[in-house]
Amino acid sequence: MIIRLAGLILFAAAMLAPANAGQREGDYLYRVETIRAAPGKLEALLGWAQDVKDAGYFEDAGGQFPFIMRHSQGDQWDLMVILPMENWTAFHSKSRTAKRDKAGRKHKALLEMQSGLIAFEEDVFAYGPALNEITREYADNAFYHIEMFHAAPGKTGDLLEQRRMENAYLKATGQTTNMIFRRAAGSDVDVFTIGFHENLEAFAAPAPASDEDKEAAAVAAGFKDRADISFYLRSLISGHHDTLAVKVE
Repeated sequence: MIIRLAGLILFAAAMLAPANAGQREGDYLYRVETIRAAPGKLEALLGWAQDVKDAGYFEDAGGQFPFIMRHSQGDQWDLMVILPMENWTAFHSKSRTAKRDKAGRKHKALLEMQSGLIAFEEDVFAYGPALNEITREYADNAFYHIEMFHAAPGKTGDLLEQRRMENAYLKATGQTTNMIFRRAAGSDVDVFTIGFHENLEAFAAPAPASDEDKEAAAVAAGFKDRADISFYLRSLISGHHDTLAVKVE
């Protein structure tokens, strides 16, 4: 009872404090592409992406250069490309579609050079935090922990809530909370999260909280205890992939 009461006090204090990185989820639409380079072509693919950036293709197409994260260890992809769309209606409006078509014609030769550089690619369209939040986090941090989840049948809503509960726990214990994305269309990834960290050392740093405070924070966030954070998550998913990644500029 004492632990639970202490947890509730700690949790309430955390909720009144400013979020450590603003809004963690939302209704802004992104196209998220995971890419595996053809054998021996990763360096060429990275060079091609830089050429596209330098040529101003995305600006000509009415958008912005995407956020790109390069696999360090974990999943089988080499690059995650996060392209801001805003929403379906805005992205497919006549004006933006016309700009993309015009940019495609202008940069046709450069775009066609991508052929042969990619062995596998997969898209998931997902709703996530506001663009300014992602932009700020990406600018301020260069190391990312990406977790991609396949929900068990009928458990997508519970999985989303578990990610929010875990964020509450992380926040209460002084750790970096995760950006939450939920599937709109595309691949079978139902929910994925990205933790933005300054570097590997910041990611690996222990939580600045005692074991007692961690236990109390877990209970206050809605878990049975701290061990239940992992056990409850496992009860909601049929599979998941973890990746550590670094920034591509």
